[in-house]
Amino acid sequence: MRWTAGAPGCTFERGDDGRYRWTMAGKDLTVTLLVDSQELAKSRHRFYHLLGVYISVTYTGQDKFEFPADVRMDFVRHHDVLEGFMDPTELSNKLQNDVDTLVFETERQIKKNPKITEEKTAHLREYEKEAAEFIEFLSMQSLEPATLNPGNPEAHGWVFFATSNKWIGPWKDREDFILGVWMKNKVWQFPFSLPPTGGDLILRKPPE
Repeated sequence: MRWTAGAPGCTFERGDDGRYRWTMAGKDLTVTLLVDSQELAKSRHRFYHLLGVYISVTYTGQDKFEFPADVRMDFVRHHDVLEGFMDPTELSNKLQNDVDTLVFETERQIKKNPKITEEKTAHLREYEKEAAEFIEFLSMQSLEPATLNPGNPEAHGWVFFATSNKWIGPWKDREDFILGVWMKNKVWQFPFSLPPTGGDLILRKPPE
């Protein structure tokens, strides 16, 4: 299933918060993709230059639906590299290990040159603070698999994609993506481009 402008069940909203929302509604399932219009710029300042999007899935059936939280991103202008989102626990562990490494390295540098104590300590504290906030965010706001039913109809959360693949490299001036939400028997695809052009966001046409 591919989001297509004007197609039944497909809507697009440009929010006052600077975020774009694409919604695709099926028989008993509705999927919404939310992307910040400045996401390319924001990803450059995020840990590991991660690309982040928000997914919301709502089940309107009367039975139950197993949502696997299998989300993948096609980096269209980078050899169509397909990346699954990073496991939030593994990502948190990686970041914590990097914090520990920075602590060790900072202590080593200060021993060699005590004059830089204040500068290095301030940098370390800021890094530790930002890392702790991001680790907490991952633990509270990440998308997770869920069993959806009338009493628990919605799953939602953030997913982050690595951009360090050798085929991806630096962002181009304009980027095309296809976000795929993989279900048991179908894939819900959302083609989109960043940044917006001409005051609006132009959706990429599917290949012939």
